[in-house]
Amino acid sequence: MSIPNIKKYDSGFSETATTLSSIQQSESMLEQILSFERIYYENLKQYIIKYSRPLRRYLNPDEIVDLFQNIEKISAISESIVRQCEKLIDTENISNVPISLIYQSWSGVMIDSYNSYLSRSIQAQTTLKQCQNKIAYFLQIPIEYITREITEFILLPIRHICLLNDLFQSEIIEHPPIINSIDWKIIEDIRLLARHANVILQSSDMTQHDNTISTLESSIYCAPNVTLETSQDTTIQPEITSTIVLQRTNREPWEPKRVELLDSRLLFTRIDRTNICSSLTSSISLANVVHIQEDRSNEELRLVVAGTMNKSTKHSSVKMMRIHLRFQHTNEYISWFHHLTNAIQQAKDQSWTKKNELVI
Repeated sequence: MSIPNIKKYDSGFSETATTLSSIQQSESMLEQILSFERIYYENLKQYIIKYSRPLRRYLNPDEIVDLFQNIEKISAISESIVRQCEKLIDTENISNVPISLIYQSWSGVMIDSYNSYLSRSIQAQTTLKQCQNKIAYFLQIPIEYITREITEFILLPIRHICLLNDLFQSEIIEHPPIINSIDWKIIEDIRLLARHANVILQSSDMTQHDNTISTLESSIYCAPNVTLETSQDTTIQPEITSTIVLQRTNREPWEPKRVELLDSRLLFTRIDRTNICSSLTSSISLANVVHIQEDRSNEELRLVVAGTMNKSTKHSSVKMMRIHLRFQHTNEYISWFHHLTNAIQQAKDQSWTKKNELVI
């Protein structure tokens, strides 16, 4: 399908970047943190209810500790931060609430808890690899799904620290007048945690392919009576076809758009009331997607996208936006989730290779 008047953006963002900027400018730091922490807490809570608590009945205590560590303590801290933000949001002047007032009561235990979690993250992934067959058997869920979901669960607090650091740095760069009111110890502690977290995430990305192969091998081992049919046809599956979805960015209204994958970018073409694609096309670079979230109940995918918008020659501001895609049919939703997951990883690999290739 040909898309007319496709716009290219060096920053990896399209028209939506401007929208994000205006949204962030209209929100106070407190409102941004509340929204950010609330989403994180809700995701943590869902994973805990779905996995860590039910698995206490099937795994021994050592396996539970190695796999999920102090995740419930981190969840309780996150809930307390959300409640603190909700209390502060009722004050008269929310625009001048400093970061220290939000996190100060919990900063010590928060930093210690995340330090402990990060230091044992490798053990958690090792334990998952050792226990994935058992977990899949007890929960009666396919092992590929179990591995992907619990890996996302394990990495969720690690990604959160990285995004929290980005949010803090963005606020400091965009609002220099607030610098004098900042508790720099909190900022520095989060920055150091984020450096450690980034190393873990990079290591996790590099081993993702090997883990997938190991998972498939484990699946074959667990089902020795299953006959695997092979074929000499090794043709690569065709690219996924474009489809019409409801799409929105952050809190914008939903709009019908045609979505398609093209050259490591996700393209959106607005559809008018006559169901005709207009020339208004926007796009995002898949290499800038930080995280992809599933919402199976609503057949919705959420992409957390990061990008850098230059403010001056010395500083840049990290912008985050959330792209929502709601599908009409379950099979489309599932197909797009798998294709997007693979395409995002490929785009990140290509981006890394281009930045680090050696000239001989």
